[in-house]
Order: sequence, then C-alpha cells, then structure tokens
Amino acid sequence: MNQKKLNISLLVLLGLLILTSIILGLTSEMRTNTLENKAVFSLKDTTNVDLITMQSTIGKIVLRKTDGIWMVNDTYKAEQNIVKVLLSILKDAEVVRNVPKSQTEEIANHILKNGYLIEISREGDLISTFYASGNDTKTISYMMSADKKDPAIVNIPGYESYVAGIFEIPANDWRDRVILSTNWRSLQKLEIHYTQYPEYDLSIKFDFNFLTVQGVKDLDTARMMSYIDEFNFLQVDRYLDKGQNQKYDSLLGSPSTVSMDIQDINPKNSKTISFYPLLKNDPMMLGYVQEDAQSVLFEANRIQKLFAVKSDFEVKPAEQ
Repeated sequence: MNQKKLNISLLVLLGLLILTSIILGLTSEMRTNTLENKAVFSLKDTTNVDLITMQSTIGKIVLRKTDGIWMVNDTYKAEQNIVKVLLSILKDAEVVRNVPKSQTEEIANHILKNGYLIEISREGDLISTFYASGNDTKTISYMMSADKKDPAIVNIPGYESYVAGIFEIPANDWRDRVILSTNWRSLQKLEIHYTQYPEYDLSIKFDFNFLTVQGVKDLDTARMMSYIDEFNFLQVDRYLDKGQNQKYDSLLGSPSTVSMDIQDINPKNSKTISFYPLLKNDPMMLGYVQEDAQSVLFEANRIQKLFAVKSDFEVKPAEQ
C-alpha cells in the first residue's frame, strides 16, 4: 500500500472512530453483550488518565498530559481530538467474542509479534496494561492480557469498526497539525518570495493600526482580512521524518520555488517555510519549516491559494 492510500485509510479510520464516539450513546441499547469478560480491557473512568504508552517492535509512543495538554513523546503537542477518541475507545471497547481454544496459541503469538503493548497510568499509578493488535486484513481487532495468553476479539458495542487501528497511528500522526496561528492584530510581517519570479514578491507589514502591502496604494481591506484569516490555525497535512520518503528527501536538495516568512508578536507563531516543486501526479506539496527543522506536506491546491501577489489586494476599478 503506497503512502497516499495509507493517508486515506488513516483519515477514514479516524472518521469512523470519531463517528463511533458520537453515536455510541444511541446504539448502546441495540445489542446486549452477556459475556462475563466483556469489560476486562475497558476502563470505567478515563477522567484522570494522564499517561498512555504504546510500544511495538517499531518503537514507543508516549502520550502524556501536562498542564491539561496532551503531548507526544514529551516533545510535541498532540492532536487533542484524536486523544479524546482514544480515551473513548479505552472506555467503551468490549470483548465481543473469545478466540476459540484451537486458535488461541496462534493468535496470541501473532499479537506478541505484531501488536502493541498498551500501558495506562493515572497520577503515577499503572491502572491497565494489555496487548492490542489486528488480523492481517485489518478487519478484526484483538486484545490480550499482558501476563497471559487470553486473546479476545473486541469492538465498540453497536458499531463495526477496526478498533486496533487507533494504536497503529504513527507518532507523527498523533501530533497537532497546527504549525502557526496569527491574525491581523498579532501579525507583524508576512513576506512571500518567488524564486524564479521575484517581481511577484509580496510584503505585508503592520503599520500603526493596520496592515499595509508594499506597492499597493488602494488596499482592499476586506480581501486583506480574508487572506490573513487563512493563517489563523494554519495546518499541515502530514509531518515527515528524514528517511521516511526517499522522493521527498531528494526534493529537499533542490532549490525551493516559494518561501514564506511570517513574523508574529508571539515567537512560536513566527515561521519561515520553504516550498518545493510539485512532483508528477502528486497532490501534495513539500514544505520545510526552518525554525522546527521539520519537513511537512500540504495539500497542494489548499496551500497554493496562499501564494498571493500584490495585485490580489488592490481595489479593482469597478469597486472604486
């Protein structure tokens, strides 16, 4: 499965999980689970959970709640809504069927080899630990105790979904996708440089009470406000690690086509982003955030709408 398909699958998965959390209350009475061990892996209360670790042969992901904010690997702010979905699954997932004894050994070994060891803590106390995995076709989710081979098939009551998928999310995809947030009150400078066409360079600066565009006398303020709003919670579509994708690593060695320098009152929202040529048949545009030393991907059609020029902010003759 290529990266594009993986991204689409991840988005579909997260959509299903979010939908599940919404409709759970409406479906809880549609089906009665009489298994004695149905809640063996679920948490009655996730309110004060502040640490979740997911470890596999690939690596370890640590979600830690610090000052009310969930962080990824103690370094990056997490996407808070995805963590909420995870907590909902930890609370609501139930054993729907026990694995037949004839398959217990085989599936248990599969889980130990391909699964994730999940550890959940509250205020320094380990309150739950188990393994989670799925079958090869990602249609069945398993959970198993950490200290014995008792694999069971789990699901969200009243809804068919691949529960184990939440544990398979890569570390970068747990990260908050907002890379900066600025508005006309806090923006100090926004400059766009076009490598091959410098005559189209754009410079927006805060001057006294409002923003000005260098070279534009009759400013379309409505257009300006609408444009700056696009930078309020600017999101990337994906974070990339070096070595994760060879074609993007190679592209970073070529000259950028566009660079964007954003200066905000808040230093954490001041970013310089370089953008690179589009690859054939690739809907994503590669960017590099210098302050974070981070490669990122943007949906090309979305980010290219921010590549403005001076004439975009001039009052048109018919409007004068």
